[in-house]
Amino acid sequence: MKGFDRFRHSKMGMTGAIMLLLAVLVAVFAPLLAPYDPYAPSSPTIEDIYDSPSSAHLLGTDDGGEDVLSGLIYGARVSLIVGFSAAFISLFIGGLIGLVAGYRGGRIGNLLMRFTDFFLVIPDLALQIVIVAIIGQSLRNIIIVIGVLGWTTTARLVRAQTLTVRERKFVLRARAVGGSDFYILRRHVLPQVVPLMLANTVLVISLAILSESTLAFIGLGDPTLISWGQMLNFAFSRGAVSAGAWWALIPPGVAIVFVVLATTLLGNALEEQFNPRLGRHYLEKEVPPTPEPGSPPAQPEVLMSIRDLKVSFEVGQAQLMAADGVSIDIHRGEAVGLVGESGCGKTTTMLGALRLLPPGGSIAGGQVWFDGCDLVALTPDELRPLRWRQFSMVFQGAMNALNPVKTVGWQIAEAIRQHDSQVSQDEAEVQAGRLLETVGIGHERAGDYPHEFSGGMRQRAMIALALACGPGLVVADEPTTALDVMIQAQIMDLLASLRAELNMSLVLITHDLGVVAETCDRAVVMYGGVVVEQGTIAEVFRDPQHPYTQLLLAAFPDIDQPERLLVSIPGTPPRLDEIPPGCRFAPRCPQAFDRCHTERPPCYPLGPRRESACFLVERTWQGVSSG
Repeated sequence: MKGFDRFRHSKMGMTGAIMLLLAVLVAVFAPLLAPYDPYAPSSPTIEDIYDSPSSAHLLGTDDGGEDVLSGLIYGARVSLIVGFSAAFISLFIGGLIGLVAGYRGGRIGNLLMRFTDFFLVIPDLALQIVIVAIIGQSLRNIIIVIGVLGWTTTARLVRAQTLTVRERKFVLRARAVGGSDFYILRRHVLPQVVPLMLANTVLVISLAILSESTLAFIGLGDPTLISWGQMLNFAFSRGAVSAGAWWALIPPGVAIVFVVLATTLLGNALEEQFNPRLGRHYLEKEVPPTPEPGSPPAQPEVLMSIRDLKVSFEVGQAQLMAADGVSIDIHRGEAVGLVGESGCGKTTTMLGALRLLPPGGSIAGGQVWFDGCDLVALTPDELRPLRWRQFSMVFQGAMNALNPVKTVGWQIAEAIRQHDSQVSQDEAEVQAGRLLETVGIGHERAGDYPHEFSGGMRQRAMIALALACGPGLVVADEPTTALDVMIQAQIMDLLASLRAELNMSLVLITHDLGVVAETCDRAVVMYGGVVVEQGTIAEVFRDPQHPYTQLLLAAFPDIDQPERLLVSIPGTPPRLDEIPPGCRFAPRCPQAFDRCHTERPPCYPLGPRRESACFLVERTWQGVSSG
């Protein structure tokens, strides 16, 4: 209703809608409106041919003595039938190709687009003329030819919109909760694309009517039916110009212009109304990587064990390593903080571990053991029941992760029903209301849309969504982004209390060292796609061993030492295509020496679950190993 109210205020849209509705009503009620039946047998006299307008014939007669006004009214039927039918065919073909090409991408998408481009460069009218002349001039053939040859612009438009929609995090979230490709296309992508398809379809109707009129005008229309193009053909070919019978020429042309103008106004208004600003987050290819031989870690308390994980991205002809040999253990009930600058591989590591990589990304090596099962070796169908029931994710940017055209309660209920088909939609929505209450939102807000929530409420709703199926592990990616300080504190307190109440493990991806110190049990510091240091909060914060960790802490304000000068780290993290040969932090490290620039340091174990990847701790490691 809100969208209709906005549309009503569009003068262009309402004008086009009224004009098109008028044309449709004329076509539907043609037998009642037309003063004569143009299809009825008649015996015209010489005086009836091209008779000028009179009270008996308001728009005069044509070359056959037939009433022009009646032909004009009945001609609306054929022209509109061709327009709507051909547009439907174009919408179906172009929409299907555009959806598949945009959602799947890769070789399939490129092949479909090259196929589309091939038809796009061929002149439609020339091909229509040839095909209709060969297969025959029936109305059915004309509709099929116009529809089959008119889908290319629709395909490109739908593909472009699908490419943006699949970037949105709510699509990634739908895959993470267990949705299949068909389900995601039907329930999440298509509702976002349909408005623009609707606007384009209205414009395609006008093109189809013009195509039919053109074919009929050159003598390739259905000779047994009356259309506006056919009327123009008869008028020009049968002496209307020489006879000065303007009434046989102008009314059909005006009718064509009237309908084309109506559809153009309506289509442009709809395009302005519904043109969404969307985005894509397509998932990794549905081909599981080849698992490496190995066995799960022996410790029974380990819930997730990431072992030597390597994540690469295909950029042109190059394979760039975004996570290179990452190893992290997450124990049951433990909170682990992943810290580091932007671009250090924190989010990529966890997306790779959960098999939620974007396109071009793949697992190049390593293992991810979750509760004794190697996630790297599983197929997408085997992964689906584990996602959200065993592990879930709070994605960065709640507004992008929630589908804007679905209510918050529906989206939480969706996750529940994906993993328990026995639960009805009503029961799932009741559970969704309870989950919202768990995170401090009244159950009555379940029927609201994401834009009706504040930033903090949207983040709470995302947490409720992550808890929908009672997972043992929740990964929270920057859960306090774009929130004010008070709301940030509330969100972190909520995560901490839920973790304690539900005895779940938590992985917190953040830049905020203070949040990690307050919320987590252990800290993992990453730089350049590798782990440079990890240990308990006390170990990392009180006795940092890696120069990068030391500089991060030096850049963080200390309320106990308000007069201490803060230190900034010069430079930026390395680009993936410019990884240095030795230690990745060496170009920025004030303590680097020659070996750091040529040799990559290993992770030296300094104690139970305590390690640092720096040559400066080698002596400490030797003392620990010898002791």
